[in-house]
Amino acid sequence: MNVSVNSDSSNLIRKPLLSFWQIWNMNVGFFGIQYSFGLQQTAVNPIFSFLGAHAHDLPLLNLAGPMTGLLIQPIIGALSDKTWSPKWGRRKPFFLIGAIFCSLCLFLFPFSSALWMAVGLYWVLDAANNTAMEPYRAFIGDKLPSEQHTFGFQMQSLFVGAGITIANLSLFVFQNFFSEPATTAAICQTDYTNSIPTWVYYSFFIGAFCSITSVLWSMFKTPEIPPSEEELKEIQAFNHNKPHPFFQMIFVLFSLTSVPILFWWFLRNSMSTNMLCILLFPISLLWVIILFKIVKQKTKNSYIIILADILSPLIEIVEAIIKMPKLLWQLGLVYMFQWYALFCYWQFITPAIKRTLYKVSAADEEKSSQLLAACKKGISLSSADMNFLKHISSLTQEAVGHTGLMNGTYNFVTMLIALALVPLARKYSSKIIHTFCLLFTAFALLMIPQIENKYMLFIPMVFFGIGWASMMGLPYSMVSSVIPTDKRGVYMGIINMMIVVPMLIQTITFGPILKYVLNDNPINAIYVAGILFILASISVLFMKVKKENH
Repeated sequence: MNVSVNSDSSNLIRKPLLSFWQIWNMNVGFFGIQYSFGLQQTAVNPIFSFLGAHAHDLPLLNLAGPMTGLLIQPIIGALSDKTWSPKWGRRKPFFLIGAIFCSLCLFLFPFSSALWMAVGLYWVLDAANNTAMEPYRAFIGDKLPSEQHTFGFQMQSLFVGAGITIANLSLFVFQNFFSEPATTAAICQTDYTNSIPTWVYYSFFIGAFCSITSVLWSMFKTPEIPPSEEELKEIQAFNHNKPHPFFQMIFVLFSLTSVPILFWWFLRNSMSTNMLCILLFPISLLWVIILFKIVKQKTKNSYIIILADILSPLIEIVEAIIKMPKLLWQLGLVYMFQWYALFCYWQFITPAIKRTLYKVSAADEEKSSQLLAACKKGISLSSADMNFLKHISSLTQEAVGHTGLMNGTYNFVTMLIALALVPLARKYSSKIIHTFCLLFTAFALLMIPQIENKYMLFIPMVFFGIGWASMMGLPYSMVSSVIPTDKRGVYMGIINMMIVVPMLIQTITFGPILKYVLNDNPINAIYVAGILFILASISVLFMKVKKENH
């Protein structure tokens, strides 16, 4: 058996080189997780619209993604670093718990009868996805020697493409073959109990099945590497007299959110939602600093000592950020541009192609909203007005289906190209390849609003897919070598914080930007995303990446 020796400052870890199929099996679970994310990208915002949400409300309704990622992933990473069960392992318990809740939420989601129910399920779904996904990134570093990291992360990229491809293609197929013409009763109903089209249900049911079965496949096919005796003693010493990890996570979440929630409660009626969110961001940051200062002070106070034990995951996260390698800060700048742009794309691609591809103008949208409001109030509409409403409703569903096909296309390209990037990264460096891939994505986004033929829209999706394949793997391989082995979980969580902070900023800021700066035109949102990807590609050039060892 081939064996690689990975060294760090504390010990030598001997890891066997794994075969193609071993690496394949360990990543199968990523398929179900990414199927769920594919539905979130393409179907969740249209479902919010079906349930009565307006376009400029979408960024705030998507707050679940960045907030749960910001809170859940680093905590899960810190806990999984200090977890070991002879039966379940280190990362696997988190895969399983996340997959179970993800499957339940996907099954229930299309039954949402009101906007608040869909938003609530979205929060739980995203928290479950984050619980399962964060340890998966660390799992690669745990199992593979450094020379196989690029291949391992790109294999994850392949399953990202496969999961999201199937999710999006299922939406397209079911919309084309199982959709029904909108009826007057359905359009004018005053509640939203049955407003989600039946064809959407099928995609979510498939996702519920894939989520749990794919994770179970990886769990049973891939054993975890047990810690050495020294590492096991360190884990046991760290957890001595501390609560169960589940209760630690609950208490940390309560501690972090209690003060911001109190501020929100007292200020909710005194300012706009956007302004309140902007204010809560620095308040939350200040509260984390205060908590950290309290538990880190040298004291014999028994209550503070107990609090420090309970909040140990938070302490570990903050200390890791303070000591974070410079390369990760440089990646954070790239991610600031990249993920802000991606959230703009996912939220506004369907409204954008309604304008460009289906010729639904702003005036048509306004007229449709006014007629719909009148209809729901019981005002009788003329036959022409009702036919207009049915036509707009039909075009909206077609736009959702075509968005699914577009997103499925770029993820299919990702699935094909992911492993092909590995030899290119070895020959020219991950940094150079990633720079060009981000430029391809920028080119794709700037092309999309110019195209009015639905078949020609697949051309930019090919370039987008190449970029997405790189985004899902190469950044992790570039920074993996500077991440301490015993902190792999918490640093993978911190990297996810770099993803969700731009998303959080986007959800707070982009609604007003779209409404007051971009003329409430979703096409302009896609242009902004393209420009931000150009800035992201330039930022990669400033990363000081170590020469890769192959």
